[in-house]
Amino acid sequence: MSSERSGKVALAIAEARDNVRLVREWAAGRDLEAIKEDRKTRYAIERAFMAIDAAVRDIPADLLAAYAIPAKMIAGFRNALAHTYDDILDERVMLTIRDDLPALDAALARILDAK
Repeated sequence: MSSERSGKVALAIAEARDNVRLVREWAAGRDLEAIKEDRKTRYAIERAFMAIDAAVRDIPADLLAAYAIPAKMIAGFRNALAHTYDDILDERVMLTIRDDLPALDAALARILDAK
């Protein structure tokens, strides 16, 4: 990997990981009802999910595949949030925060560790 490509990938990973951290921080100690009632936090979490997708798009597909990062699912989740589809359930957002973000963060860290 060229140093320029490597640098862009590292920046994208840093951006994605920072937004993962922010979502987890904003959701920490809050249940579904607390997040639903706090419009500002809900909006911030949704925007951070969109930023995660934008950053993941800057990581080459071969790396995403090698580390089992589900870019299409991330993009689909972002689209559902951005277009406020009715089928995106609040529970899905909470499950994603709890179950999927730690795994995504770990996979992104492994990419950096392999460099």
